[in-house]
Amino acid sequence: MVSVEEIRRDFPALKKWTYLDNAFVGLMPKQIREGYDRWADEWMNFDVGNRTILSGWLDKAVSVRRMMADFIGVFPREIAYTMCTGSGLNIVANGTKWRRGDNVVFAEWEHNPLDTHTTRLNGVESRVWKSQGGRFLTSDLDKLVDDHTRLVQVSDVSYVNGFRADLKASADIVHGHGGKLLVDATQAVGALNVDYKRDGADYVSWAPYKYLMGPAGLAFLYVDEESIRELTPDRTGWKNQIWEGAHAEDKTPEDTAEKFEYGTINFQGVYAMEESLKYLNRVSIDNVEKSVLDTTGYLYNRLSEMGKELWTPEGNNAPVVSYMQDGAVAFAENLKKSKIKVTGREAHGGHIRVSAHFYNTRSDVDKLIDAIN
Repeated sequence: MVSVEEIRRDFPALKKWTYLDNAFVGLMPKQIREGYDRWADEWMNFDVGNRTILSGWLDKAVSVRRMMADFIGVFPREIAYTMCTGSGLNIVANGTKWRRGDNVVFAEWEHNPLDTHTTRLNGVESRVWKSQGGRFLTSDLDKLVDDHTRLVQVSDVSYVNGFRADLKASADIVHGHGGKLLVDATQAVGALNVDYKRDGADYVSWAPYKYLMGPAGLAFLYVDEESIRELTPDRTGWKNQIWEGAHAEDKTPEDTAEKFEYGTINFQGVYAMEESLKYLNRVSIDNVEKSVLDTTGYLYNRLSEMGKELWTPEGNNAPVVSYMQDGAVAFAENLKKSKIKVTGREAHGGHIRVSAHFYNTRSDVDKLIDAIN
């Protein structure tokens, strides 16, 4: 096992900061910086050997696609590169063949809710899955879904209060009516040992600049193999062109999620992503999850002992803990003066959101609690 002391030495920011804001932006270890530098050096020095520089980048993208698929337990052909979480969500919304009378259901706190220009243009009814005491209950979902429900959207982990949805139960309800489950996993992948095949998710979109520790401007979309052919690419470019005339690139197979990639991707980010996955695999996602849940569980108990009003449900087992706080934005700014970083928001009710990663310790939590006191 890699010790937490060794891990913390890889994150220069931790020398000064008590950083508990990974749900906002995760910290970058020096190894990921080396990935960026390797890409830049290769291009600057034109260190390509007997290949073209673009073919080298594409080969790297194939390799990292395979690594990411292994990381979340799916097949490489089910993974597409995108630009951001919202890009993946929109690929699904725009590529669905909508019918008269269709409806969609989404949890009310979704960061990019499934109420889009495309759904409105097609007359799709939006149904909002309301929270109950900080939870999204599948019993409430069951009342909203019917045989005209095409998509249900929910976050694996809520960016607001960290609530972790029961994806398997949600998928069972949706599939029972012939619909599909769309998951925003940005607050889960990299912090938790996820398994979207087991959960029955049809589509999953996530960005790596939080718990996967970078990069920004690169993201991923998982499309279950049974859904790939029926989802239409929402844009066309050199990577997935359909014109039968002369062109330089081979046609992308219709049975792979790569068909949703239409142009040049963030190859610099791909090199960084490789280093991130290497790092997390070296630590092991089981150890990452264990560390994260130990820290957030300890935080939850400390806040509860202080008498704070917790917005995160008890026993939630996620990397995010939120509690209610008057003047939350100003309060978070004051904490920054002590080099403690969390998120304060007035939206959804004034609250402080604390989000831990595997490089955090109980000592970090104690520093935060002392500052709150």
